[in-house]
Amino acid sequence: MYQKGVITDFQGLEHPFIVCALSTSNFNNDEYEVALSVYDKELEDYMSEADLPRAVFIGVSVCNPGNGIDKPADVWNEEKGKMIALAKAKGFRPDKPWKSAALFTTRAGLISEILVSALLTKEVDHIKEDPESVIPGYNQKKARWEAKQEANKYLKETPEHLLNLGTSLSTLKEDEVERVINVALIKSDEQQ
Repeated sequence: MYQKGVITDFQGLEHPFIVCALSTSNFNNDEYEVALSVYDKELEDYMSEADLPRAVFIGVSVCNPGNGIDKPADVWNEEKGKMIALAKAKGFRPDKPWKSAALFTTRAGLISEILVSALLTKEVDHIKEDPESVIPGYNQKKARWEAKQEANKYLKETPEHLLNLGTSLSTLKEDEVERVINVALIKSDEQQ
């Protein structure tokens, strides 16, 4: 099953995405045998082990809208997005939690279309709330962008004569800046 969503990022750019939920019983193979073990701390032993007849795996495909400057935009193609999301869902690895199942069950018949649909809705909501979960580095980019916006706001609110002074100071060498600061302190003391 698939469900679509859109992330509106910190710049107002839209990132369409699609989530695939793959419900399968075909994940035990020669390389991996998946079973659920219950460990009792007091006994320091495994109490029981159950086969997992069915699992749901999640895959996500996100469209990159570019940035309008040096990164070209992807063109949203729903069918291609579905293929990518399905391939990611099939790429599960029980030895790697980030590539493992979103949901396991020990009872056949428990995972239904209603359950998978609810899981997809929850995953879409989660991605909208936490874009970093599918866009690596998103939070760092957002923080840099917000800092730049704050700096631009500060510059807009700064009087022209102070902007000109700041521009002049920015061209000085380190020892010249120190000298200017010392002169300013001396002049300040003279005026008091």
